[in-house]
Amino acid sequence: MRSEVTELTPKEQDYARSRLAALAEQFRADGTLRSPQWEQVFRRTWRHPYVPCYYLDHGAGPLISAADEQHRSQWLAAVYRDQSLVTKMVPTPARKAGWYTSSSTMPSLMLTMLQALDLTDGARVLEIGTGSGYQAALLCERLGSAQVLSIDIDPELVELARARLAASGYTPTLSVADGAGGYPEYAPYDRIIATCSVPAIPVTWLEQVTPGGIIMADVRGPLGGTVVRLRVTGDGSATGRFLPRYLSFMIIRPGPETFFPARPQPALPESMNDSISTVDPTLLSRDGHISFITQWHLPEVTLGPAMGADGQPGTQLDAPDGSLAQVWHTPNGNGFLVRQGGPRRLWDRVQEAITFWQHAGRPHYDRFGITVTPTEQYVWYDHPDSNHRWPLPTFRPLDPPA
Repeated sequence: MRSEVTELTPKEQDYARSRLAALAEQFRADGTLRSPQWEQVFRRTWRHPYVPCYYLDHGAGPLISAADEQHRSQWLAAVYRDQSLVTKMVPTPARKAGWYTSSSTMPSLMLTMLQALDLTDGARVLEIGTGSGYQAALLCERLGSAQVLSIDIDPELVELARARLAASGYTPTLSVADGAGGYPEYAPYDRIIATCSVPAIPVTWLEQVTPGGIIMADVRGPLGGTVVRLRVTGDGSATGRFLPRYLSFMIIRPGPETFFPARPQPALPESMNDSISTVDPTLLSRDGHISFITQWHLPEVTLGPAMGADGQPGTQLDAPDGSLAQVWHTPNGNGFLVRQGGPRRLWDRVQEAITFWQHAGRPHYDRFGITVTPTEQYVWYDHPDSNHRWPLPTFRPLDPPA
């Protein structure tokens, strides 16, 4: 990663300014930008100082840098598109190209979340996950640097963001810290916004937000999830709905180069039973609503690929209790071949989850919500007091996600 701040030529500045204006018009037309105030903030805040380089193909491709004249126009065009850009890769034995540990999120997704924060002048915001520093810049432009605090587990990211923000005239409070623990030193906050995913809301965040404040985070498990907006109450609890638009972020980590590798291939149960399913197993990886509802029905299940003896690809689900299901992707007669074994029939539970969703009228994410108390958390459908509830795991600081 490069620490210098990238300067643009006058011609490049004109291009960047026109691209920002075009994006603002696009976001206003498609409903992403509903706030005139946030539109002005977006138009005034450059993105390029925070993304001086990025990796192609979501980290699998080469580095494209502003310092490379051959690729400079490609770099600038990408920075001012509505796309996420991988900004840091770390070597890891599990992946030849390494693994990405930081990215600059799509501007439209950032704006969706920032507007949902319902900020008022004078609000104090804690950002969990400094990353490139671009979102912190947007917050500083909206609220003033004194109202913005941001933490990241990676010291390099924090120092790079500090330099880039300062060069743009922003001086928020930045610190290296485990995001799961929040930042108690400067609490309380009016808002907490996380740019990393968590399996459940850390109770520490709940304790650091003022009554009436908002917590916004991507709550997800191995199968799926999306961003939820919670309002904190005076009794130490919080409740709120998922946002209607699907958003996702990298999983929270307790260390700057900590990875959570795939679990070892589980052993097949002694007895496996065959059946036919009408549910296409690829929906679990390509349909956000299907993966979302299945996650709450099977919170402890891990999703992965399967390979048949004949080389046919499939989807595999396995659980800590030894239950396992394999479903092959190629239709066989009336449906897809399923093999299940162990204490529970996991694919049957997937079908139950999908049936529930279909019978409910295929509701969008915002028909679901989360309630958090100091002792329990659960996802609900339609209303916090609904009979349709699914418990979330307990998540404490420094606990690696299950």
